[in-house]
Amino acid sequence: MKCIPVYLIIGVTFLWCAAPARADEASRSAKAEELLQLTQSDQMMKAMEPMVKGMVAQMDKDMSAEQRSKVVEIQGKMMALIAGNINKAKPALAKVYSDTYTEEEIDAILAFYKSPSGRAFVQKMPEVMQRIMPVMMKVMTDVQPELKIMMEEMKEKSK
Repeated sequence: MKCIPVYLIIGVTFLWCAAPARADEASRSAKAEELLQLTQSDQMMKAMEPMVKGMVAQMDKDMSAEQRSKVVEIQGKMMALIAGNINKAKPALAKVYSDTYTEEEIDAILAFYKSPSGRAFVQKMPEVMQRIMPVMMKVMTDVQPELKIMMEEMKEKSK
């Protein structure tokens, strides 16, 4: 019978030691959610919409008005679908942050995003993305012939 109190003490000790871990996890999760808010991930999606429309506009130069209308309609549906699913994914995204970064790292990242430089970074990111897109499109256009050759070689090797 003397073993029962020892087991009880050991069990209570384990629970007591685990409580700070759960509190740390909850704190990290809350901070990760705050990080998502500060980085304005949902607004980034909205900022990308004109870029996507611009890319489609480049592709649809050879389309008829009717085809262009259908593409614009589908594009709107696609953007709405993606935006809706990004909102649904926010808890999972917050978990990725909280699982990846320590609480101290999240605190430092939050401090950056709350600073004037961090706020400027977030506010100017849509412009940066718009300016990066043509550069990346040129890179892709430049490598497209080589990629095509590589794809054909890959098809040949897979036969």
